[in-house]
Amino acid sequence: MLLVARSNLPPSDPALALLPRCKTLRDVEQLHARLITSGFLRYPSLAAGVVIRLSSSPHPASHHLARRVFFSLPIPTDPFLWNALIKSSSHGRDPNQAVLIFALMLAAGITADEFSYSLALKGCSRASLLREGSQMHSLIRKTELSSNLYLQNSLIGFYARCGLYELARQVFDRIPQRDSVSWNSMIDGYVKNGRIGAARELFDQMRDGDRNLVTWNSMIGGCASETNGIGIDMARRLFDEMPERDLVSWNLMIDGYARCGRMVDAEDLFERMLDRDVISWANMIYGYMEAGSVALARKLFDEMPERDVINWNIMMSGYVKNGNSAEALNLFSMMRLQGSVAPDNATLASVLSAISELGRIHDGIAIHEYIERNCLPLDGKLGVSLIDMYSKCGRLEDALEVFEISGRSVDHWNAMICGLAVHGCGALALELFREMERCLVVPDDITFIGVLNACSHSGLVEEGLMCFEMMKRDYNLEPKVQHYGCMVDVLGRAGQLDEAMELVKNMPVEPNDVVWRSLLSACRSHRNFDMGQTVVKNIIEGGTCNSSSYVLLSNLYASIGMWGDVGKVRMIMREKDLRKVPGCSWIELDGVVHEFVVGDNSYSEAKGIYSLLEGLCKSKLCNSPVL
Repeated sequence: MLLVARSNLPPSDPALALLPRCKTLRDVEQLHARLITSGFLRYPSLAAGVVIRLSSSPHPASHHLARRVFFSLPIPTDPFLWNALIKSSSHGRDPNQAVLIFALMLAAGITADEFSYSLALKGCSRASLLREGSQMHSLIRKTELSSNLYLQNSLIGFYARCGLYELARQVFDRIPQRDSVSWNSMIDGYVKNGRIGAARELFDQMRDGDRNLVTWNSMIGGCASETNGIGIDMARRLFDEMPERDLVSWNLMIDGYARCGRMVDAEDLFERMLDRDVISWANMIYGYMEAGSVALARKLFDEMPERDVINWNIMMSGYVKNGNSAEALNLFSMMRLQGSVAPDNATLASVLSAISELGRIHDGIAIHEYIERNCLPLDGKLGVSLIDMYSKCGRLEDALEVFEISGRSVDHWNAMICGLAVHGCGALALELFREMERCLVVPDDITFIGVLNACSHSGLVEEGLMCFEMMKRDYNLEPKVQHYGCMVDVLGRAGQLDEAMELVKNMPVEPNDVVWRSLLSACRSHRNFDMGQTVVKNIIEGGTCNSSSYVLLSNLYASIGMWGDVGKVRMIMREKDLRKVPGCSWIELDGVVHEFVVGDNSYSEAKGIYSLLEGLCKSKLCNSPVL
């Protein structure tokens, strides 16, 4: 039944009775129709009240109707109504609208006041409209508002939020009598732009009486965000000097300690807190997950008096990051059963990552159906996660379908190119890369990792070399060690070992263990014993020799029958207590996930599988041509 039909509207004021209940575009469309047919919009005073109430609503659909009602009125001569509309847009989903309405206001001959300029500047900063904001600054200089402190503070905030802290400082230095907002805006601008030293210098210039909680928290947050250890110690000194602290102060310190791995200090502060909120708990859980202390994170999560979606998301993403995707899915099921918190896009992205790792395609399809039922947009991380899930589960056609209807940001292109690369569809990945260029989407580092991997898995050596050269020539991207590793793999798989070794020798960055292991693997595949020994020597000298490197060397010796040396390598591995983690894989059949581990015969159908493989191998040998 329609919203209007359900409402018992008082005849004197029907519109205002409906306003608080307008949450969707359908609701406001009904309301607008009622306002028109009832004739209430003929009364400017009532219509103005409707605009104000709709503009202050938290629902974007109401802002849409506010603009429609506003522009159906005679042009208001007072800036008050204009400001209400500019405010709703500057705080809403489309801050560009705030700047447009401000421009229409000036074009209508209405004199803007300090609130008009301040709200429009906020819209400029949120939409990164530097030119428009600078033009407003020029207009302000020509009016009697040029020395207005409220506006000067707004200009500091605008320039600082846009990363132009030098222009913000110029405005700050020209203010004859600054208030705490001036100082806090400038300090916060420095902090947000990573200029912690400049922020501290300004902080020290302030008189003690001018500093308030916002000032102290800005400085503590800025110092705590430095992950080098020095910053968090400076933040702690400031924290200890604070004349008074609030919940934000404690949370900033705990977050800082968690992010630099100092969980003992974080625990100490957490235990001393008299009041905690969901953010306090979330910071601790995040820190434990980052440190790999999954059990401690879960213990704290289970002890929480109340949870919000952020806490659930931190737990799920932490499980995935720590290699426990199955538990992430169990936690998601628990979240859905409890029903007190609804999953958001970040929740679903983490769940899709877990599904990707486990290959549980039926769960992935169920999440996709949930996304479609709830009309969730695929133009952000959610679309990328969905493409990645389908690709890793081997459903490339489904991945391409999602890609076609997604927002097609560079991340969407990257996910699709990388998915095709993993499955050996090199030619298709390269074609998609060319289409990306035709669509004028600028590739980034990850794009070229995907493209080079595609060339590697499909033996496209010339194409790989061309794309590697294209990085710097066409896109001014300096190849990183990962890109060199991909190119070594491209050349090594194709048997061009001398060229691969030459590339490693001429790398402008120090080759890491992944680069060397790629080359060692190629040496083993192509039985180049001499180069293999040289590579192993470099790995050992670099101090990065792990179990995988020794296994590759052992396999190289075994491939040419040097069993004595195989024994020596294995003895070294035992002495160093190095064990290779066996590879494993999953496959889902009829809703059941089957896990296979290298060298493990405990699977119930293992005997039949190995018997079938043996038969296939014999069949292949019988059908091979005699040389």
